[in-house]
Parts: sequence; structure tokens; C-alpha cells
Amino acid sequence: MKSPTHSFVALACALLALAGCGGSSDVRPEYSAAEGRGVAEGGEAVEAALDVPLGPLPEGVTPLRYSLWLEVVPSRDRFRGRVEIDVRVDRATDLIWMHGQDLSVTEVEVLPEGAEGISGRFEQMHETGVAALRLDAAIEPGEATLVLGYDAPYDRQLKGLYRVDTGGESYAFTQFEATSARLAFPCFDEPRFKTPFELTLSVSRDHEAVANTAPTGLREVGGMREVRFAPTEPLPTYLVAMAVGPLDIVEHAPIPANDVRDRPLPFRGVAARGQGPRLAYALEHTAALLADLEAYFGVAYPYDKLDIIAVPDFASGAMENAGAITFRETLLLLDPEHAPEGQRRAFAYVMAHELAHQWFGNLVTMPWWDDIWLNEAFATWMGNKVMRHVHPEYHADVGMVESVHGAMGNDSLTSARQIRQPIETNHDIRNAFDSITYRKGGGVLEMFERWIGEDTFREGIREHLSRHRFGTATAEDLLDALSQMAGRDVATPFQTFLMQPGVPLVAVTRTCGDDGNYLTLRQSRYLPVGSTGERERTWQVPVCVRWGRGRAVEDRCELVTDAEARFDLGASCPDWVMPNADAAGYYRFTLPPDEVDRLMSRGWSRLTARERLSVAGNLSAAFDAATLDTGAVFGTFDRVAADDAMGVATEPMGLVAFARDHLLEEAQLPALSRFATGLYAARARRLGWGPRRGRTEPGETGLLRAQIVTFLAWTARDARTRSEAAARGRRYLGEDALVPSAVDPNLVRVALQMAVQEGDEALYSRLEARVLASDDALFRGEGLRALASTTDPELAARALALGLDERLRVNEVTIPLAVQLALPERRDAAWAWMQENFDALFSRVATTRAGYAPWMLTGFCTEVRAAEVEAFFAPRVEELPGAPRNLRGALEAIRLCAARAEAQRPSARARFAP
Repeated sequence: MKSPTHSFVALACALLALAGCGGSSDVRPEYSAAEGRGVAEGGEAVEAALDVPLGPLPEGVTPLRYSLWLEVVPSRDRFRGRVEIDVRVDRATDLIWMHGQDLSVTEVEVLPEGAEGISGRFEQMHETGVAALRLDAAIEPGEATLVLGYDAPYDRQLKGLYRVDTGGESYAFTQFEATSARLAFPCFDEPRFKTPFELTLSVSRDHEAVANTAPTGLREVGGMREVRFAPTEPLPTYLVAMAVGPLDIVEHAPIPANDVRDRPLPFRGVAARGQGPRLAYALEHTAALLADLEAYFGVAYPYDKLDIIAVPDFASGAMENAGAITFRETLLLLDPEHAPEGQRRAFAYVMAHELAHQWFGNLVTMPWWDDIWLNEAFATWMGNKVMRHVHPEYHADVGMVESVHGAMGNDSLTSARQIRQPIETNHDIRNAFDSITYRKGGGVLEMFERWIGEDTFREGIREHLSRHRFGTATAEDLLDALSQMAGRDVATPFQTFLMQPGVPLVAVTRTCGDDGNYLTLRQSRYLPVGSTGERERTWQVPVCVRWGRGRAVEDRCELVTDAEARFDLGASCPDWVMPNADAAGYYRFTLPPDEVDRLMSRGWSRLTARERLSVAGNLSAAFDAATLDTGAVFGTFDRVAADDAMGVATEPMGLVAFARDHLLEEAQLPALSRFATGLYAARARRLGWGPRRGRTEPGETGLLRAQIVTFLAWTARDARTRSEAAARGRRYLGEDALVPSAVDPNLVRVALQMAVQEGDEALYSRLEARVLASDDALFRGEGLRALASTTDPELAARALALGLDERLRVNEVTIPLAVQLALPERRDAAWAWMQENFDALFSRVATTRAGYAPWMLTGFCTEVRAAEVEAFFAPRVEELPGAPRNLRGALEAIRLCAARAEAQRPSARARFAP
């Protein structure tokens, strides 16, 4: 099980699991009539309690079009707006349920078609923004226009229409997914309601305005610039976007027409003032990704222009707003000369993911949040497919296996949600943006694509998009299209993965003899040691097995529908068996120990990198389940660590770190350090500390170097590596300014961390001053992580206090605490600080991120700490979006860690006895 700090792909996937995550509001799942009374504009209690709909709004009123005017001056505390919503009313009513959160509505009128206007009151009825439009007279069936004027505060926790202050300037940006459009305007804030939007922004004369579509008109009104934008294609509210402020707008050459799109596509980059030149790399490398997506879907990019927007403070990785995609600055603002390889790849992966959403999610949208996997799983799977085509040197096929293995870790918890999870509260909406949706969903798609064939799968996708263009569609709609194109039932086996949590475990045994040569496959649910889950589960699993006889290699695929199945091997017995051919199956597997030995000795060289990673990952899973002990698993590490593929070679790192942190006593650590150093020292010497002068090297080499140096410094505690890294970090920091040439860009993080750990207070203070003065988001993040890497108690206290410093951006405030909690020697002190300062710290955290707080404690590995975490968070979880399930998952992870440590400790101590 690989530590995220040792894997760029794991880090990128963690970032994707944020991409597109919007701002679901705080909500308590139970709701009383007293809470439902609400407050009218004058402050009086509403006369009668109403049955407030906390899920989907009632049927009967459907929005058809929005015309939205907003005055946005980011230096002010509030903005104002006026919205006209054309609706269709199915039956007479004097009550319209909709959404609006923290809005001061001062104008309400309903204009029925061909009838007199009706006045009314707009009342927020619940803290989640469910609102009642109560009319003074009933409106009859037909079409009408709702007119509402209002003002509201800018949000400061990165949701809704929010304000960002940076570089002495103020900006306004939006993040509406999942349920935060209601913070910006009264609306029907559900994905099933797709309508055109006509947006007009009134902004200061020296400000720019960006929205989903191209501007069509500009005029001066009352000292303000009023920018009118073209009507959008039908969109749900969560995909509406805008950006206002003293923005740099970089006009790039249009993306050329191609065989699918018959017109050039206007293309721009947008950033905060002064940052425009740093968009050059992103602008230069986006068109190829878009063209590959168009070729796959056979459908032109659906919108009138493409803007990519670097947001100085952003909760998510990125957000796929139609025609106006927003990103964290680190993903778009790259220094072509000094950008680390990880940043370049993060740009490409996330850009491909967000562009894929323009078809899956935007062109065709899920009607409700239980099908958010249709957006995110597809964008994850499709983004990796694009990487294989456009950047084969990234080895995205191996990265996909790493991503799926990460999802399996979470999916092995009994608290795991299913891919298509019923949505009962806003907590459930928040939880839907997780690794189960993104990574498991993507892995399941890849498995079924292999089963029915790549070309057939693509035709099913194209059929689905054609049927539901600019509309909505459910999982059943997609599976119907795939089944039709495949000419067989795809839906039934697929649903077994959608509608239940967990990872299938396929136990494979080989029989060869007079009764025939065959494999017996037995399926159950994979569970780690200590789990209380039920093992007797079955799926309909497309299982593909590969085996070898001499130089011949054969494959066989079958849909395994029962608890036990048999694969015939033919006339002769194979030398080795690989139970997951191409590593395309979403399942764990086991083999008897002698079969593992045969696979690794006779079959290893015949396996692909994906398959070798699958074998190594399944050995790690056996360690977690305690079906193989430390000696057996660690005995494979010499072969695994020497592998040519980066993803395979780095697989042992996480388990070695686990042994150091949780299995061994002080006397055994020197032996572990020698073992850990021995795994990678020779390779580290070959790689050196950077490319040879005057030579370029593959990006993969730079990433591997960074992972090995980091492992040797942190886990092996190799004194030479730590000393050299610290020296390079000091040279990089410089006396008066940064010296980027002093260290390989891929090693900046570990070099600064070691410089802080090996340095003094003066160096710490110099780095702290540089970080706080910088407007470079990448350097700020690396610098904060380095500052928080200190183990000096006094400096650690300063690092933790930075989380409360107003000079940190909202998306930075948890970095110091997260790093301190990851350090075994600082974990207890950081936990004490977290408890004492929780309210102050998390009042600044992005609302959509706060509910993940319990996961920060999963470095703990004892029942005692689990009980402390449970006692601390139990009174708080209902106020943190998504926290109830996150707390259950974090507690289970801590307790399973304790069980794993107890099971593996004896064999680990025997293996590393002094």
C-alpha cells in the first residue's frame, strides 16, 4: 500500500478526486417543523410550518430560462442582482419551492403569461438554502416569469460567488457545484433542470468580466461597465460560472477546426493581474487534448469558446464549468524552465479530465446526485485514455492501476459507499465526490470496456451522447446504450458493481492431472485483517486470466457469476498463472504461496508493467489481510524495487514506511534502515541528483529520482541523502532570493524539507518570510510543507500557528497541520493542537473541505487514539459537510491499522531482529 508522498500518480488522483467538487452546504439530516418555519423579510415568523423538501424539489414547476443581472464589485462586502426565471407551472399553486441561501430578497413578482402580475415573499426555509416563494394569489397552470431582486454577501470560504484578495487586489470567482449557485442567485438548484442562461455583469470600469459564453455587448451605465454575454446552451445551475476583477486575459490562437469540428474555437487564458504570461505552457498544450476527445466522441466540443481560468484561491483542483473551466493556479501557471515534472503531468491529467466533462457532465448531465459517477468516473477513465494517446511517455496505463488500487483501499472498508449511492441529505452529496466515484468508477468502466471490446464500448458511448444531447440521463440510460451496441446484457453485471460496495476477491488455485488441467476461481469480498465485514458476497465479474507454457502465453476471459467457477487450461499444465490479465479487472486476487513463487520467478518477465504492478499490489493487499506475513511480502521487494517501471519499483515504499512507524521497536530500526537503503541506493547512485549537464532525460526519470530520494531521506533515514538534500535546499533558498538552478525542480520539496529539519531558526524564519511574501502558489505550497516538516517543538508550534495566519490563503490553512500529523514524532502534539484550535482553524477552511477533517487523523494506529478521535468529532460531525460518513471511515481505518499492526508485528520484528 503506497504512501501518497511516494507517488505522483497517487497525488494526481487525490487531486482529481477534488476536481469538480463543489460547495455543499452544512445540513442536519433530521429536520423539525420548528426549524422549517423560516423568517420573512420583516423578521416575523412564518405563520405555519411547511413540509420543507430537503431532497429533490417537488414536481410541478420547471424552469425554462434564466436572465440574470449581477453587479459585482469584489472590493465590497456584498453584491446585488436581479433574476428573471421563465417557468412552466403544471397546476395552480400559491407556493413555489426553489433555492436561495443567505440572500436578502427585496423584490418579488410573478408575471403569468397573459395575466396580471402577482406579488409574494421569498423566504429561506432551511439552512441548506431551500426556499419558499409564497404568492399572494394562486398562479394558474401555464408559463410565467419569476422576478426577484436581491443582494447578498460574497462568500469567503470558496463557494458560491466568493471574494479573493491577492496582490493588493480583490477578485470574484464562482464555485457552484454541488449546491452553491443558490448563494449567488435564487434558482432551482438541481442538475435535472437544464436551461439557457442569459447573463449580464455590471463591473468596475477597470475590471474584466468572464462567463460561460462570449460577450455580445458592452455599455457604460452609471459609471460601471455592463457586459452582456451570449445565451448559453442548456445548463444546470452548477455549471454557471463567472470571474470578475483586474484580470489578465490572454488571447491565444483559436484551436483549429478538424474532422469533427468545422470551425475554429476561440481560446483564452485568464489569471490574476500580472500572472498572464505564466499561462503560456497551459495554452500551448491544451489543444491536443481537446482534439483527442473530439476524435473519440465523434462530437464537436459543444460550446462557443473555451476559457481556462487560474483562480488564486480555490477549494477544488478544478471545475468543469461549460466554456469557462476554473483551476487552482498550480495547475495552469507553470514556469516552462523550472516546472517540476509532477506539475506538468498534473496539468495534463486534470485538463484532460475537465475537458472530458464537457461531454460527460455538461453535454449530458445526470438528473440527480446519485449518478454523479456518470460525470466523474467517466472523466477519470477518459482522461487516462487521452493521456495514453497524447502523452504515451506518461505511462497513464500504469497510473490507472495505481489509481484503482488506491480506490480499493477505501472500498475495503465496511463504511465505504457504493458507486451509485442513494442521496438522502446534503452530507451524501458531499460524500459522492470521493475515490469510489472517481477511481473505482473509472476502474469499473475500464474493466467493462475490455470485456465488451474498445470499439464496441466507444460506439455505446457515442450512442448515449447522441440520445441525450443537451439533456439529462441516468445510469440505466447509459447501460441500455452499451447493451444495445454490445448485443448482450451489460447492465446486469455492471449493476453488481454500481449497487454494492466492496472489492471482489478471486482466489485462484490450479489443478493439473488425470482429471484435467484447470483453474478453480472462488469469489468473496476482500477484507483486511480486523474487519467486521461480511465476506460472503458475489459480483458478476469479467475475469481475464493469463498463463504461460514455455514461450507461449494464452488469455481467457469469462463472466464469473457464481461463488465458484472453473477455467479449463487445455491439454498441458501452465508454468505460471496471472489471475488478472492486463490488470483490467476491478478485483483482488490470491494464489497459493507456491504459485506466487512460480509467477514471480517464471512469469515476471512475461508480464506487462500493469500486470507486475497488479501482482505487487495484491501482495500488499495480502499483507493488509494478514494472509501473508512480513517476511513473505518483504521477501519479494528486491525484485519489485528493481523493476523498470516507476509505478512498480516504488510499490514497496509504503509498506516499509508502515513497518518503521507501527511495527518495529527502536532496536530494530537500524536493520530496517539498512534494508530500505539497500532496496534503492544503487539506483539512486545511477540517477544522481539531476540530469547530466547538457542532457535531457525522460520525465519519468525525474519523478523516480524524486521518489527514491524522498524515500531514502524520510523512511530509510539515510544520513548522506539527508545531508545532501539539505545542502541543496539551503542553496535553493539563497540569502536574498531563490536560486532555482541549485536543485532539480523535482527535488525542491524534499530539499526544502531536509533543509528545515537539519537547519536552525534563522533558516526557518528566512523561508517563512519568503513564503508569506510570495504570490507563486507552487512555491507557497512547497514552502509551507517544508516549514511544517520541522520536528523542533518551538518551530513546530510556529508552523501550526500559520494555519491561523490571515496571510495564508483559504486553500493553504490546513497544510501545516496535515504535515505535522503525518510525522510520527510530532503526531501527538499536533493532535493536541488540533483539538485546542479546531474551531478557529476550521472556520477558515473551505466549507466543502471541512468535513474531511477526520481523515487527517488516520496516521494513528491504536484503539486508544480511535476512541479519542471519535469522542472529539462525535458532537461536531453534523455541522461539517460529509463528516458523518468520513468519521466512520477514518475510525475504521485507524482500527484496521491497529489490527494490521498487531497481526504483522511478530513477523516484522523477527525479520528485522538486531
